[in-house]
Amino acid sequence: MNTDFSTMRELIARAFARYLRVLPSGFQLSADNIVPSLQAKVITFRPARTLYKNRKPVCRSLDGIHALSINKNCAACLSRKTCTPQICLEIIHQGVPWRLILAYTSARNFLLFISTLKKKGITLEDSTIRIAVRDRGRWGEVCFSNALPEESC
Repeated sequence: MNTDFSTMRELIARAFARYLRVLPSGFQLSADNIVPSLQAKVITFRPARTLYKNRKPVCRSLDGIHALSINKNCAACLSRKTCTPQICLEIIHQGVPWRLILAYTSARNFLLFISTLKKKGITLEDSTIRIAVRDRGRWGEVCFSNALPEESC
């Protein structure tokens, strides 16, 4: 019997995911554990958007359609034009589900990476990838590569 577990994996990842914080020095896995890169499997990715005020998120949508915290439709929101378009990644790192929100160059890096995989005939779901952070001074840029030793970010 051929069973597709992708929907079940996606539901579990969404329910138990923790937000992965990106710092210029790397990913913050806990208060005292910052790593410059990690290996992960991507469960799913989708468009997202966040409204920031004074560099703090005040509204977030993980699907670009409905806000999380309030009963609001993004299409009808007057603040929609000031939202930051993003990509939400649901990943598994060392058996733990994480949620990684990408914007600007990090999102572009991800889209370029999946485009490269597609040209090589490799599916994202079947790949273990290396996710690393480049120090850009006040912020960290997330970049992606295959988890093979000869390929680097």
